[in-house]
Amino acid sequence: MVQRVPDENLPIEGSILANLVKASKSDKVILSFVDGRALTGGLLVNPIQRTGLLYNLAEEIRIDWRLEEIAGVEIVA
Repeated sequence: MVQRVPDENLPIEGSILANLVKASKSDKVILSFVDGRALTGGLLVNPIQRTGLLYNLAEEIRIDWRLEEIAGVEIVA
């Protein structure tokens, strides 16, 4: 079962945005959401609007997200 990340464990939005911009240069990332989901794929980030897109061509998925929904990002080697 998916569990929400507790508010005290969430990083500051400014650091999340900086990490998202860095991770968007990678081919593959793991994007963790506040609601507990963790999805893998490529990442597009719009830092001005604080939004983005996670895509996975193999699984044919596309997830639009807002910065407030993101708990963290990890680059997959």
